[in-house]
Amino acid sequence: MTDYAEEQVNELEALESIYVNELEVLSKDPYIYNILIPCEIKAVEADGDDKEFTVGLKFRIPEEYPDVPPSIEFSECKELDEDLQKSILIELNKVAEEEVGCVMIFTLVSELQDKVNEYADALYDKKLKEKEEREKIPEFSRYPCYPGNVHRVAQPIPLGEKHKQSEVVSDKLTGKQLFLAKEGNIELSDNLIGDVDVDEDVEVDESLFDEELDEEFLDESDSD
Repeated sequence: MTDYAEEQVNELEALESIYVNELEVLSKDPYIYNILIPCEIKAVEADGDDKEFTVGLKFRIPEEYPDVPPSIEFSECKELDEDLQKSILIELNKVAEEEVGCVMIFTLVSELQDKVNEYADALYDKKLKEKEEREKIPEFSRYPCYPGNVHRVAQPIPLGEKHKQSEVVSDKLTGKQLFLAKEGNIELSDNLIGDVDVDEDVEVDESLFDEELDEEFLDESDSD
């Protein structure tokens, strides 16, 4: 005849030596105890902090345990969503049925650790992949684009086009050139004059050039 009480006492003593700070005995008749498992999710950033959390299981030991599996429920599981909690409990109860006839609390806690570690690793891999995807996106395109604030990438101008643009700019006469041409003080080449009629009236503030013209005439007199 199996001495269930003795087996239960012996198992509890073994568990207390293994889970020194994690095990809490809630009742001894019947045996009910809670075991907390520390877990962590690694940070994907080099200077980031790992996220630590705790998952707890509460076991209610029936009188004929281990020939009857214990009742299992979560006592703490804030980091696990409802679907994951259900799937873990299904797996733990399946393992408990397979272990009937043997003390099994350590086996069940180890199974819980494996499931939570799988969840933590999957979450880490997901965040790492998201980080790598973000790093592939150009810096300017990470920010929202509003009307009037369109991001454009400058396109290089071919050398020939730059030369043409410089010719267009140089073909335009300034107000000063028009004024000097009108007064007969300078001669302009045909390609500069183009279609511009230097005899037509051009409104120019002559005082702007008086001082400069005087200096030019003085320089010419000195050279003579």
